[in-house]
Amino acid sequence: MQIRDFQIDVDPTAFDSPHCIVTLRPWVNVGNVGRIVVNRLGRIYGAKKIGELMRPGKFYDHTRYRPRIRMRRGERTFRIPNTEVTAARVPDGRDLIFVKMLEPHAWAEDFNDSILELLQAFNVERYVLVGSMYDSVPHTRPLKVTGSARGWEPPSRFRDGVRLGRSRYEGPTSMASQLTELARTQLHLETLSMIAHLPLYLKLDNDYVGAARVLSVLSEIYDVPMDRMPEIRMGETQYSQVQISSSDNPRLAQLVARLELEYDGEEVEPTEEEEIELSPELEEFLQDLSRGWDEDEGRK
Repeated sequence: MQIRDFQIDVDPTAFDSPHCIVTLRPWVNVGNVGRIVVNRLGRIYGAKKIGELMRPGKFYDHTRYRPRIRMRRGERTFRIPNTEVTAARVPDGRDLIFVKMLEPHAWAEDFNDSILELLQAFNVERYVLVGSMYDSVPHTRPLKVTGSARGWEPPSRFRDGVRLGRSRYEGPTSMASQLTELARTQLHLETLSMIAHLPLYLKLDNDYVGAARVLSVLSEIYDVPMDRMPEIRMGETQYSQVQISSSDNPRLAQLVARLELEYDGEEVEPTEEEEIELSPELEEFLQDLSRGWDEDEGRK
């Protein structure tokens, strides 16, 4: 069936007041945290693809989001970047809808309206945005997660893992960032946003520590078994390989030491990103580390 600009292959009324968990790429998805989280939850709950935008070229410049040709069993396949919808019927649990959104380049108002109509058609009860941002935090401490919960009261264990409050950010944003507020004000949904704060000096393509932090917090709501989250082990291994020596890059080592002091003093407001000059050797090491984890993820 058609729901505005989406083609959906299931009956939305078959779902019982589901929660919708979304990620928005590339906005608020540094380190690919949102995508990793949504993909993991989808695997755990056996989510199946149920739809996508009918004509993604309406919203996307495909010279920026490039289509890809791949060989599958000797056959060439053509994959066009799109916003994808998957869903999971959870026995004795909460039905879940997952939306992996690509930020639109054009017709953003129509894109937002299509997402809102999708939420309405599935009678979604709660809209959850997960993502990540760079911040002045050290990789040697537990990553911070900030967020906002509106229209419902999170469990106490969840509040222990997330610093909840109203964002005071001012600056550029995405048109799709309006969706959390529109879901609350126009559709009267419960909303939740969760943003992991990642070390600005690492900038890994796939940050598994950030993903593990978000997954561990979400487990307090959705009862996800921790032993089904390999990102926790992968993240520990990934960050343990980052050794920043004062002999290799004294400025960066001093920065990490200062960030540790600020972190341990707690509740220091995030600062604007600093320009950090890395040694060529450290740049190459971090790129090799990122590439290695990307290849491992591709084999999964």
